[in-house]
Amino acid sequence: MKFGMLSVACALALVACPQPGGTEDFRAAPATATSAQVAELTDGDLGVWQSFDEAVGWFRARAAAGDVGARYELAHLQFIGLVPQRDAGETLRLLTAAAEAGHDQAQLLLGRIEEFGFEGAPPDLVQALKWYARAAETASAPDLRAAAVEACARLRPHMRAALIAEAETLAALPWSDVR
Repeated sequence: MKFGMLSVACALALVACPQPGGTEDFRAAPATATSAQVAELTDGDLGVWQSFDEAVGWFRARAAAGDVGARYELAHLQFIGLVPQRDAGETLRLLTAAAEAGHDQAQLLLGRIEEFGFEGAPPDLVQALKWYARAAETASAPDLRAAAVEACARLRPHMRAALIAEAETLAALPWSDVR
């Protein structure tokens, strides 16, 4: 009986008191979101989106306004198949824009897409290594940095020295100079 009551108490504590910065913490929404927008799309207490379609619409609007995080989230939802693309190449355009703006998760996902190919495009190991190298250099979280370093180490043995040098040169260029 004590164990059952403890379980219920723990579950209530987790639901009633979301941790700051957690995925359920709607107060940690992007700085570009107004509190009215967040309150409109969430239940107001737990930060749970009322409607997936409304959330996607919000991501689309914020992505169109240049919000880097929204571009990544929308591209990621498209990549995993939860949201259809409006036109061919939308996922890559959103992801590239976010990666070029320095979004570390976008850099990793774009590296993976370039490594294995996407939407009928063949793999491009130079571009893959470029994005992995940028993520390894700039990732804010240690686990993302470690994943990028591991990906670089995985790719290099399969590439000629000239291609590795090209990728490293591209990775070192300022964001605005890279295509």
